[in-house]
Amino acid sequence: MTNVLLRAGFYGCAHLGYRMAGMARTHPSGLNIREVDGYATYDLVMRDMIACGVQFISDGGDLFHVHAPSPRAIDEALAVDDLRVTAGVVRTTNTGNHDKASVSNVSAVASVHRPALGSYSVFPRQERPDGEVFGPHPGLYEVHQPVPDMPLYLHIVSDYGLDDRLQDRGIHIHPTPIDNSVNILVSHGIFSADDRMFGAVDGHGSHRVIPSEWVERGFDASILSDYHTPGPIPGFGPDKRKSGQVWMTGSLIGRGFSDDICSRGWLLLELLDTGYVRITHKPVWSRPQRDFEPIDCSGKTVDDINVLVRKRLAGQRWWDDESARITGDGGWLLRQRFRGASAAQRHSLRALAGEWTTAAGDAAYWGVSFETTPAEDTPTTSVQRNISHGRTRINYAEDFANRQTSGRVGAVLAAAAPAIRERAARAASKALERL
Repeated sequence: MTNVLLRAGFYGCAHLGYRMAGMARTHPSGLNIREVDGYATYDLVMRDMIACGVQFISDGGDLFHVHAPSPRAIDEALAVDDLRVTAGVVRTTNTGNHDKASVSNVSAVASVHRPALGSYSVFPRQERPDGEVFGPHPGLYEVHQPVPDMPLYLHIVSDYGLDDRLQDRGIHIHPTPIDNSVNILVSHGIFSADDRMFGAVDGHGSHRVIPSEWVERGFDASILSDYHTPGPIPGFGPDKRKSGQVWMTGSLIGRGFSDDICSRGWLLLELLDTGYVRITHKPVWSRPQRDFEPIDCSGKTVDDINVLVRKRLAGQRWWDDESARITGDGGWLLRQRFRGASAAQRHSLRALAGEWTTAAGDAAYWGVSFETTPAEDTPTTSVQRNISHGRTRINYAEDFANRQTSGRVGAVLAAAAPAIRERAARAASKALERL
């Protein structure tokens, strides 16, 4: 019989303070409904980890959605962290790209850095007290032993530590396991061997690469954050290896329809008496979403399309009782995409937006977007309109092609190993064509 020697909770990308544009209404509190969702999910995850008896907690980064979080977001973060304090569980919090500005500002995770209460955040800080100095490179790469009497070490590399320009300053980040111990690599960035790597890219800060070579150095597991879909990275999961698995924590909340619609939650890491670690995804509540199948507008009249949309919206009541109990609003998030619509069709379909919003009933969000077909992918069709948000959308695949040799996209590709650069670019282009 296998015995569990230790349990630990890992999560990332809470994005506290995130707000979704185009919501059908505000929350009864006056806040954006998705902002409330983020706070509620964070609370649920913390309570679930404590209930599972974890002995330490690791936050993988992007605790906040922006580097200068609102007072409300900070207050919610501390209120939830107080649950951990009461339970007597220690915590480490990494810095993600959303937690920091592109300039050398203090990381937002400084707001939960409370060593006296067992909470240690990883970010560069001048003149640290002796009891808060963790090497080998404080704020960049720190090694923590969360349970003093157990030889288990977290090797935490922050977003700051993934900056390849550190080498110009003589700083070389080389996470290295400690002999005769359990070693877990924790970092926040784009894993270079993940074909889905560009799914994590957004407009906040720089985007840095975690070298795939790091996970082959003898770590018992690597638990990474940034990509918002949880689970083992393809090729590095339990189906391929018993030791040295590589997992993504995923996010606690999806960013509109730019992220995969999937379960949200945290990862339970269990140290077994066999010497191996076992990782299990533990889902919690998330607001239900429906991304309806795209409608091909070619050969259809506007009346045909209108009937189909209304039929879909009439399919059920878009209200979820569990969401209402947890957050105070039970509305679903809905989106309909159209492909191949002519200019005349788009004009007529936009005129129906108000009627469709009414037909969506209790939904908390109803959005419509137009997509181009391959034949339409020309410079004159690279700009689309989202009639729910009322703002310009870019043809991301075309924009990506124009950026591959410059700016942040160019920097990410340049940092990738030559063997995967072309494969990654193809995978990114293919994924962006579907947006």
